[in-house]
Amino acid sequence: MNQETSETPGSSGLLTKRTLIVAVAGMAVIGLLLAAWQVSQILLLVFASILLALFLRTLAAFITRYTPLSMNWALTVVILVLLSLFVLILALYGPTIADGFYQLFQQLPAALDRMRSTLEQYPWGPALIDRLSRAGGLLTDSEQLSKIAGIFSTAFGALGSFFIVIVLGLYFAFDPKTYIDGTVHLFPKERRGQVWEAFNRMGNALRWWLIGRIAAMLAVGVMTGVGLLILGVPFAFILGLVAAALDFVPNIGPLIAAVPAIMVALTKGGTTVLYVAILYFVVQTLEGYLITPFIQQKVISLPPALLLTAQLIMGASFGILGLLLAPPLVVVVMVLVQMLYMRDVLGESVDMV
Repeated sequence: MNQETSETPGSSGLLTKRTLIVAVAGMAVIGLLLAAWQVSQILLLVFASILLALFLRTLAAFITRYTPLSMNWALTVVILVLLSLFVLILALYGPTIADGFYQLFQQLPAALDRMRSTLEQYPWGPALIDRLSRAGGLLTDSEQLSKIAGIFSTAFGALGSFFIVIVLGLYFAFDPKTYIDGTVHLFPKERRGQVWEAFNRMGNALRWWLIGRIAAMLAVGVMTGVGLLILGVPFAFILGLVAAALDFVPNIGPLIAAVPAIMVALTKGGTTVLYVAILYFVVQTLEGYLITPFIQQKVISLPPALLLTAQLIMGASFGILGLLLAPPLVVVVMVLVQMLYMRDVLGESVDMV
């Protein structure tokens, strides 16, 4: 017995129309993702400028709390003070710092030769030297350098990228409401309150993360510089600055900062190298188990494994800028996951970061 099909021409047309709508929507989503990937480096610059704006507004908020100045006037005061400090430091210590870096780079090749001769005295030394030479050869390849340089090797250049971050950061700092309102109005009315809350929570989390990182960087820089000065290592001030700056990148930065210090210490002898290695180990131990946990109790805590994974992925994908911005991006992702998924979708009660 033949069964007649229940599909009518109208229902077939409706099914085809729905299929086309789904296909077009899927293609649009894929197109948006591809476009976002193409401009990802620019988006990272925008994110860096948002961090700068948060930093400036945090300082300005401190001024408005204890003075009758408005936020915009407080921002103006903060910018003028920072510019004045920068010019003053440049005028007083600029030549000394530049000369110190120049002499440091001049002595690194000699320190490298001394390290090579020291390693050759051990049976396992030649094999280690060979592996280090192959790893160092990768850094001379233009393709590898372009990957490491990331955003700074693009057409913008380092100076152009820095200028873009400064200009955008000032715009965001003086008038954040305009840009937040514009973004919020892209969402349906019933979702706008939730989006506003997400922006507020992300801004608060990033602000406290910045305070924590700056405090840890200052502590590491002072301890490292004073320790190297006591040990009589040349360029103690410069190496302390390097340690403080690279501490902005947790886990990976301190390891990189120890390399030039150990190489410079080689010019003073094997005992000094040992003391310098112990100094960096002690400083990083204090920072990792005392300073950072204490700060995180007051501000925000990031899972170490998640942070390291994000650094590896962002560093491999976007170079230096991705490596630098991986921690604050993890903060943003954690806030969004806790608020929009764990709380609103799963209905769990969570402590917001």
